[in-house]
This record gives sequence, structure tokens and C-alpha cells, in this order.
Amino acid sequence: MPTERASDIIAAATAKSNRPKRKAESTDAVATFMTRRFGIAGGLAWLGFLTIGTLGEQIKTRLEVASELSGTKDVSDAPEVVLPSGVRYKDLRVGGGSAPIKGYLTVLDYTATADGVEFESTRKRGKPIVYLYGGRPFTGGNCPGLEEALSSMKAGGRRLVTIPPELGFGERGAVLRPTEHVPDKQGIVPPNATLVYDVDLLRVSIPPS
Repeated sequence: MPTERASDIIAAATAKSNRPKRKAESTDAVATFMTRRFGIAGGLAWLGFLTIGTLGEQIKTRLEVASELSGTKDVSDAPEVVLPSGVRYKDLRVGGGSAPIKGYLTVLDYTATADGVEFESTRKRGKPIVYLYGGRPFTGGNCPGLEEALSSMKAGGRRLVTIPPELGFGERGAVLRPTEHVPDKQGIVPPNATLVYDVDLLRVSIPPS
């Protein structure tokens, strides 16, 4: 088979590129056609179709909030649950929202004590913790035992969680923030301390892409 010359290939490509191109129909053109064919209602229906994704996300968010509110209830006589790991918890309020999923944004508000001494309170600071559930390293006063207790919670719930030292900060303890700025030694977890968290799971949501 004879080999095509470079000049012939270039000429053919140039001729092809000079052909009149068919314009793709824009969304405005489609809307115009729908309006002419089916009236104003048709045009509006098409525009509504284009925005259904955004509206769907807004509606989904509102439905999630409504579900959390309708399914959330305070409880006063819930039994204490003891997990095989030694973590214990008692529900103060049962949530009606989503449960934590690995990689999802999880928003927590809590007060935490170590051997009876408060070392962290996001409620007092007015700054809930936001982190990716299942992510490492842990942020703030979070620890393996707390994350284990969160796994069976749902957004809107509140739980009193007791964590043994080995699932808290262990033999080393922790200093969560500079003590010179915080009175009463807040931010310090002594070694081998048993932790108690009064925790609200405020929200679980898909992280932004």
C-alpha cells in the first residue's frame, strides 16, 4: 500500500476543518423550541429540568433536617450499654438523622472530663468539632473510644460515654492546648485517665468534593 505524503494529509485535514460546522443547540435554543411548541409551560418545564440537581440537593438537606427533628426524642430511662471493648454509654437523646459513615463530615459538641476533671468543652467555646469520621489522626479531644461510641449514634442524638484509658489517651495522657491560656488545667489529660464525654452528634454529611 503506497504511503500517503505529508502534504496530502495536511491538505485533507485543512479541507475538513474548513467545512461548515453544525452548531450544537444551546439550552436557550431548546427552551425557545419548547416554548414555541408547548407554550410557556413547556419552556418553564425545561428550565426546571436543568435546575433539578441543585433543587434536589436543597430539598434533600431540608428533608434530612426534618427527619432528624421528627425522629429525635429525649430518653430518661435508657439502660447503660457496655461494649466488648469496655466502652460504656447511655443515651440521653436518640437522634433521627444519619449515622456516621467513614469519610463523612461529622459535627460534635461535647463536654469531656478525665478522672472527673473537665479538660475540654466545645459547648463553652461555642465551637463544635468538625472532622472526617474514621480519619486519622484524631483532632481535638477525640479518641478511639469516642469514635466507637459514635458508630451507633444518629445525628440529633446525645450520649453519655465512659471510655477506659486504653481507648482514650492511654499511659501518655495528652495536652490538647496551651494551659497558660486556659484556667483550671483544662486541656490536660493525665496518664491512665478514665474519660467521660457528654456528646451531641449534631450532623453527618457528605464532604465537599
